[in-house]
Amino acid sequence: MKKLVIFSLLLWSLSLSAQRNPVVVELFTSQGCSSCPAADKNLTAILQRANESENPIYGLSFHVDYWNYLGWKDPYSQKAFTDRQRSYAQEMNLRSIYTPQLVVNGKTETIGSDTDATKKLIEHASSQKPLYSIQIDEIAVGENSLSFTYSLDRTPSNEIINIAIVEKDFENMVPRGENGGRKLHHDNVVRSFVSKPLVQSQKVEIDLPVGNIEKTSVVVYIQDQRMHVVGAIAKTLR
Repeated sequence: MKKLVIFSLLLWSLSLSAQRNPVVVELFTSQGCSSCPAADKNLTAILQRANESENPIYGLSFHVDYWNYLGWKDPYSQKAFTDRQRSYAQEMNLRSIYTPQLVVNGKTETIGSDTDATKKLIEHASSQKPLYSIQIDEIAVGENSLSFTYSLDRTPSNEIINIAIVEKDFENMVPRGENGGRKLHHDNVVRSFVSKPLVQSQKVEIDLPVGNIEKTSVVVYIQDQRMHVVGAIAKTLR
């Protein structure tokens, strides 16, 4: 009987060690940056591995706008994404912003094309237990809007909740700039991004960008006042 109890405890311990906690990977990239395509490929590989292993790793590709002056305006770029990257730089005491930069759970960062470094950061982040568990229900996709209800397992404390609409499998030719003449591929491009004060339960309705719903997901994640990710979940819209 004693051996059976020990064996059961061992199995329980192994199951706990196999569990993976949510990890949010934010890539700051640009079609105007010649070193960014390698990072875009790295993000795609991260997402593929996560899908195959069923690990909750949620990737977002934020296209910044400060490369647009070199002859090609990145069609997915937004100033708001550049501002977001600057906020990370301030929180992490970085002297400047750069591309490609990959931020893991809002706590650590590395060059987005450095596959070994990103694997280590993601593995470490996946071992950290999140503060919040998020549940999403009542997802409704309208012609130009998305609504859903989220709920938390505890009362919030001055955090924010981010809602990102991401679309995978983008390809387009870049005729000018540092990547002129290249066809670039992107996954989980952020098409819409909204931040709100966190409450324990709320119905949310946001604008839904025109795109392929079959390739679109919503990534919902919570950040504390230091921009550290303390809870995350994602859902496909189809």
